[in-house]
Amino acid sequence: MKKILVAILSVFMLTTCGSSDKKDKKTESIQEENIVVEEATYVKTLDYKKFIKNVWDIESYPDSVAYKGKLPCVIDFYADWCGPCKKIAPIMEDIAREYDGKIIVYKVNVDKELKLSTVFKIKNIPTVFFFPIEGQPLSQVGGLSKEEYISIINKYLIN
Repeated sequence: MKKILVAILSVFMLTTCGSSDKKDKKTESIQEENIVVEEATYVKTLDYKKFIKNVWDIESYPDSVAYKGKLPCVIDFYADWCGPCKKIAPIMEDIAREYDGKIIVYKVNVDKELKLSTVFKIKNIPTVFFFPIEGQPLSQVGGLSKEEYISIINKYLIN
């Protein structure tokens, strides 16, 4: 009887425990009752090469910020295992969707992008950087509410 109960619980756990990771693609497919649904993701994943190309060429300009983007950006340094990071991920997605065309929202996985984490001296996560078109980036350590992020964006990035 115990073996049957353990087997049933194991099957139940395997079918209910799923990955909540967002795909690093522009769209992701979700399989629901044989229907494929496309879900847009507005947050863009940054690796070191993309960072150099799109945000700041830290190899050419290591001592001063030379932002390369045409729109201000927000960069969320996170880890998949971090509870507060998981809490702000949907907030960042909402902000990226609501401010589409006004700012760009990026995410950097600190476990995969050690070089960027070192350059930015990331010691605690989440750490979010706000890059204006001109001037120095602003950083915020720890998770905030959506309203607090919007306040910073409106005050610091969108004048």
